[in-house]
Amino acid sequence: MAQKMKKFATYSLADIVTNIEHPNVGSCVLSDVGGGRITISHGGDIASITKTATGYPVINKIRVKDGAISMEIPANSGADDFLRKLINYVIGAKTSEFALTTMVLVDPAGNHTYNFFGVVPQRKPDENFDQVSGNRQYNLLFAEMTEK
Repeated sequence: MAQKMKKFATYSLADIVTNIEHPNVGSCVLSDVGGGRITISHGGDIASITKTATGYPVINKIRVKDGAISMEIPANSGADDFLRKLINYVIGAKTSEFALTTMVLVDPAGNHTYNFFGVVPQRKPDENFDQVSGNRQYNLLFAEMTEK
């Protein structure tokens, strides 16, 4: 009797491609130079319920496309070097250049592509010095995200 094949999903961090770019700093494929963990946080609720004076519920659809990106990047990697360069540049840049950074994250296993526009640093990363190399935490904000 033939065995029935189980359905399963596969995932590999190595397959995730993350490109970050600023027209005056250049671009970097973070996954090629030491990209680490990336977390995307959406900026708010997509719905709320309010009630009229008579108690009738009204469902409100809210357009939320902003949010935050948290990245744990290996210290002293090429990704760390690029992000430091980017942040130092935009901090000293003209206001008109501050939010020109874009980022694309492609997850082939999940068949998702995320495009981020208006990416800015929330703050400079903390400095960690330890016996062994660790990760550096980068916190970025984005004005708009599209997902395919």
